[in-house]
Amino acid sequence: MPSTRELHVITSGRHSLDDVLRMAEAAYAGGMNFLHIREKQRTAKECMDWVKALANVIPLSSLIVNDRVDVAAASGCAGAHLAYHSLSPAEARMVLVTGQKIGRSVHSVEEAEQAIAAQVDYLLYGHIFASGSKPGLPPRGTTELARMTARLKVPIIGLGGVTPERTAQVLEAGCAGIAVLSGITDATDAKSAASAYREALDSWEGK
Repeated sequence: MPSTRELHVITSGRHSLDDVLRMAEAAYAGGMNFLHIREKQRTAKECMDWVKALANVIPLSSLIVNDRVDVAAASGCAGAHLAYHSLSPAEARMVLVTGQKIGRSVHSVEEAEQAIAAQVDYLLYGHIFASGSKPGLPPRGTTELARMTARLKVPIIGLGGVTPERTAQVLEAGCAGIAVLSGITDATDAKSAASAYREALDSWEGK
């Protein structure tokens, strides 16, 4: 991979598989590390079909399945990302294969500490900036995020309204990478969009 700083892309549930296949292949070519299949409305079989299809255009080890621990385990992808309606990390660990990652979405230091106690491999924290996917909800900013990264040893990925121009602020707060939704999934040129984020991640001169 081009950098230890990770670029995660999350599907929106609004695009067809064909659109996501095109986007994923282009974004991977532009420097994406992981694609999260976040398709709440799809069945387990549909999610598995997506994993199989996507594994033809990007490595299986770059795919993370949101919520569907069964699909993640059966497909042998990179791992599963858990939400509040998902299995607990301990329950997910019983299903997943050794070496598969478990991630968790958190919104506070307290939630992060609980997730780490449950032995997750990484955290997603957001939303940091005003975001089209969270209209009307005030952004959390980077102050608590910086406190969190200073106290906790698990990699934290920042998301929510992150642009290439704002990427340095997220890294300055101690994040191990960023997660992007519409900035790449809705881009007319996903490769160029991913490349812009990749460049911002790689060119940051901080710690």
